[in-house]
Amino acid sequence: MDEVIYLLKNQPGKNDMRDPTNKIEEIKRYARIRSIGQREAYQAAAVGLKPEFIATIWKFEYENEEYLKYKGKEYKIQKTYIRDDERIELTCSSKVNNEENAYGST
Repeated sequence: MDEVIYLLKNQPGKNDMRDPTNKIEEIKRYARIRSIGQREAYQAAAVGLKPEFIATIWKFEYENEEYLKYKGKEYKIQKTYIRDDERIELTCSSKVNNEENAYGST
């Protein structure tokens, strides 16, 4: 595993005034990053998706997070694939314009 990614986990809580808040926890993971193949890109485009890369991590390290950060940029995890070797592939795409940050304003 070569690259550092951060899985983004929403930590709901309350502030001093008991108002609900969202804190984003960044969970550091080491991943193997690979680009999307031409065939995969065409298949995804056919259903309106634009994946950018696949991050592969250990299956036990993933807890259904919806977003990750890689090289300072946030990405949406569009699809997961559990492999036979105890790893999971996370297919990632850039966030769309109306997504403020991973879980809205904080």
